[in-house]
Amino acid sequence: MNPAGPSWPRLRVLWALTAVLLSPWRLWAVEGNQECTWQVVLNKFDTIGKNHGSDRFFEQEPLDTVDSLFGVLVDAPIHRKEKYLGFPYYLKINYSCKGESSEALVRKGHLTGLKPVVLVIFQSPVNFNRWKLEQLQIQMEAAPFRSKAEQCSAEEVCVMSWYTPMPVKNGSVVMHVDISSNGLGPFIPNKRYQVNINGFLKRQHDNRLQFTVGNEIFNLIPRYFVNVPSRPLWYTVDQTPVLILGGIPEEKSVLLTDTSFSDFFLVELSIDSCWVGSFYCPQGNFTATIYDAIATESTLFIRQNQLVYYFTGNYTILHESDHGSGSWVRVLPNECIKKLCPVHFHGNGSEYIMALTIGKHEGYVHFGTISDGLVTFQRLPRQQSVCERIQVANCSITWAVYTEGNYNLLLLVEVEDTAAKKYFQMVHYDLVSDYLSILYTIPEFIPEARGLEFLMILGTESYTNFPMVPKGMSYNSFNNILFIWGNFLLQSYDNENFIYLADFPKELSIKYMVNSFHGEIAIVTETEEIWYLLEGSYRVYKLFPSVGWDVHVSLQVMQQSSLYASNETMVTLFYEDNHLYQVPLVYLVNNQQGQLIKRLVPVEQLLMYQQLNRHLSLQHQSTKPKLSFTNLCPFTVMRLRDLPDQKIFTRRERYRAQPPRVLEPSGFHTENSLAIYQGLVYYLLWLHSKYDKPYADPVHDSTWRWWKNKKQDQDYYDYLASNRKSAGNVHIDMANYKKIYDVKAEYQLPERIFLDKGTNYSFSIFLTARGHSFKSELEPGNIFHLLSQLDLGVVLADPSCIEAVVKQKVLINRNSVYFSVILGDKRVCFDQGISGHHFLKTSILVKVVGSAGYCFQNTIQGLRMQGNLVVPVLIGCPPGKRLAFDITYTLEYSRIQNSHYFDCVHIDPEMPCFLFRDNFHPFFLIQDLVTGESGSFRGSYVLKVVGGGPTMDTIREYSEEEIYRFNSPLDNTYSLIWTTNNSTITSDLAFNIMSHSTSIEWLCLENSPCHDTIPDSIFAPEFFFKVLVSNRDVDKSTYCDYQLIFLLHLHGLPLNAKRAFFILMVSTSVFLGLVIFYIICCLLLPLMLKICNTLRWKINNIITSDSFYTYSSSSIGFHRTSSVGSKAGSKVAVNKAETEQAVKKSLS
Repeated sequence: MNPAGPSWPRLRVLWALTAVLLSPWRLWAVEGNQECTWQVVLNKFDTIGKNHGSDRFFEQEPLDTVDSLFGVLVDAPIHRKEKYLGFPYYLKINYSCKGESSEALVRKGHLTGLKPVVLVIFQSPVNFNRWKLEQLQIQMEAAPFRSKAEQCSAEEVCVMSWYTPMPVKNGSVVMHVDISSNGLGPFIPNKRYQVNINGFLKRQHDNRLQFTVGNEIFNLIPRYFVNVPSRPLWYTVDQTPVLILGGIPEEKSVLLTDTSFSDFFLVELSIDSCWVGSFYCPQGNFTATIYDAIATESTLFIRQNQLVYYFTGNYTILHESDHGSGSWVRVLPNECIKKLCPVHFHGNGSEYIMALTIGKHEGYVHFGTISDGLVTFQRLPRQQSVCERIQVANCSITWAVYTEGNYNLLLLVEVEDTAAKKYFQMVHYDLVSDYLSILYTIPEFIPEARGLEFLMILGTESYTNFPMVPKGMSYNSFNNILFIWGNFLLQSYDNENFIYLADFPKELSIKYMVNSFHGEIAIVTETEEIWYLLEGSYRVYKLFPSVGWDVHVSLQVMQQSSLYASNETMVTLFYEDNHLYQVPLVYLVNNQQGQLIKRLVPVEQLLMYQQLNRHLSLQHQSTKPKLSFTNLCPFTVMRLRDLPDQKIFTRRERYRAQPPRVLEPSGFHTENSLAIYQGLVYYLLWLHSKYDKPYADPVHDSTWRWWKNKKQDQDYYDYLASNRKSAGNVHIDMANYKKIYDVKAEYQLPERIFLDKGTNYSFSIFLTARGHSFKSELEPGNIFHLLSQLDLGVVLADPSCIEAVVKQKVLINRNSVYFSVILGDKRVCFDQGISGHHFLKTSILVKVVGSAGYCFQNTIQGLRMQGNLVVPVLIGCPPGKRLAFDITYTLEYSRIQNSHYFDCVHIDPEMPCFLFRDNFHPFFLIQDLVTGESGSFRGSYVLKVVGGGPTMDTIREYSEEEIYRFNSPLDNTYSLIWTTNNSTITSDLAFNIMSHSTSIEWLCLENSPCHDTIPDSIFAPEFFFKVLVSNRDVDKSTYCDYQLIFLLHLHGLPLNAKRAFFILMVSTSVFLGLVIFYIICCLLLPLMLKICNTLRWKINNIITSDSFYTYSSSSIGFHRTSSVGSKAGSKVAVNKAETEQAVKKSLS
């Protein structure tokens, strides 16, 4: 690149001054309004408040260090039994203005009430089979925090920053962070950052970070980039956290970035760099250069020489297991690969890549699939090569394009016939049916345009002597536009009929194309020229080198910009957020030191400068010349009006979380209060993830369970906070953690919209005409009809699937025209699908005729192109819709219909029971997680029992044959579990079609699994049914295939007759036995008492007699002459005689 020369002609100086005079008012308003910008870095959890650089985002597991802080909050509206976790990182936020100290500015902003508002946008994952697809956002307010890095002599604060948690969500590795102001303090424009997880880093023993793919090179050698051709940046659009760029001559090194080149690393890859040249591989020069590099969601691919390697990053947040590679893995070891072709969009839960072969397997494509971190390759076509299928002797595949919507490959094939004549054909291959056909044969020479901007290729046009040399293809699956490029540009909407774009010079050759997939395309030639193409227009604009570029660079040099210099080398070109960015190597004039930077390519300004150049005239009025500029834009004002509620069509769910209120007078947060903020944000997102459950809550709100038992104590919590008595010195306001449904609509069309069956999206366009653009036309009946020269055109990518209605209203008193546009789905192009899965991609282009490349709007953030509106449309079941079992209304209805309700003995509030003998009338809800709407499901559905068991632990899945026997009304094996009063059945006569008014009667026939359930206690048998509810093929009102699986708990099941009779006989026998035993005991009780008494007295007599004789013998032996002994003996004899008489009386 050589944008600025040492000396300019006087005319170019005039252009520069003219551009300054006619530049947007923003350039002049900057003098009174400082140019300020947000600055965001990532800090680890334990380094908060330290003034140092940014940390790398690679840790993905939550931290359990915050849970102890919640145990102290005894008087706070939290669930202390829950475990609160934190995120590994914080976002540190500052702002700076040109020419002022950042520290002083931040203090000033804080004292004037400025608080940054952070919006974190999570990108939905590729693998929808593992993760739920949703458009989730969380809005947080940053908390002020004083720095701890240095001593401060001020009373309150010297250095401060704002902090918010950096949340992490399962399945999302790409996140956008939008920073905006709360409306107080200085004006700072909104800014977006990419904060992506880098799964190619690991921590060493000395706590340093190291790349797993290779070694970082800290010395940027100029020869790596000086005079080196630029190369394309290939990746999966909107899904790739880490980008890589090869092409460094004779080095196995790549540029690696996880911030979309806001910063980057030069990494030398740890590959073996071997060579596989053999008799079947064409010999070539060995080189260490990485020619092709492609990044996907979790895997990097490179090609060196004829070898292909891949490396899978460590993303446990994606795979829930370690699928990361320990080293580079070589694939297709027996193949010679000449080129890797990217697939820009994912499909069917996977990402794709294509490898083109050379040598013995020439004419085949190796189609790679990346699913859940696992890489597999398949050789296509399956049977014969492309050359054999199109019946030619020699052919070579130059480029391949995969259309993920219909599973087709488009191949650019170079054919050499028997006369050594070469020509190119475009071949179509169907991956499903293995069918291959030739779609188009590219002309041999470039057509003669004869001054036209474009030319329809019909075969009857004349041709030049310049041969057409195709080099590649580019396909946009949203608008179905295919480009074949080389030293020409061919455009097609149906892959069969092509238009030649004559504005691109045939003397140049295109090296690669960069598509924004929102209506803009950048073209890079072999000579490093940059061209620009706008969808809906056939004009191709030259951006660099051009007069407009020279004017722009001169203005930047006058403002002493560090992004431009006289000596530059472009490295790559890419689109980010619909803006074209360039990564050049810039040599600064002062120290002649080169640096790689990322800068915006101001397409609008360049086009405006070129317009001024082409339509400038010098008029002479009263001997004084006057510059005059012709504005070719047909309107002066363009506004969008009557925009609908955006969240209905964008399907974005947004939560709000504000920091807990600290009770210190200064208002600054501490480490503990910020850690509590982490735990609250984590718990809010955890409630969101757990809300998708089969049983609907009484209130359709994911945070309802958090606050349902705390709302009545709100005044008490406020009282504690107002008196500074809250535990932990923080106050948690329950209103600050909730889902937001009243998001204000932006005054622009959304980035993309989702359309369900028969849904309409409408908006209006207000145009104020330039000059007099109206005329009247006399119609029959002497009626004048007002006509406008402002026309609005609508281009539909799939007119068979969507339709557009445009109505015009002329406002002659305002010199304006009012257009109303209604875009609608035709109900014919999509089958039913699960929410968020398998969309039909299409788009709508709304353009003001004659405005392409001529109309611009001045905004505070610079020029913006007007008159060309592109909206991608996704047709299918929108994300965020679900079917839920309305347990609350089902219980209420059952109680009314059956006049009673009996729950199980052991009550489970999460799963109420239903009585077997009662009719079961289920009700379901259609819940919209985006808008907060929840209404009764009135459509048709099919209900099946797909599993069950007598206990939760014994539930098993039924086979397809069992599901038919247990649920089909045509079953004759006495296996039905249930029946219904409805006679409508599905088209295959297999199952009943249920509706809102259908009830179920439980049968449990003798061959069903719930028949003869053995009770495990004295209570009636219970059974758990696993029930599947689906509206697929029976409900034609929506594209949504609502599938709900839930457990149903039944009790009071009847017993088998034999088992019941057996239990009755056993119970009767036991009862009668107990009765007889009681009667016998009552009759024999007196006799038993007599016998017991007799035995008792006899035992007592025997014991007494033994005691007497023992005592008497001892007395005679030792006291024979004693008178006392004789007296005692006589007394004992008397007592013995009395005892014998008493016994005789009792026996008589």
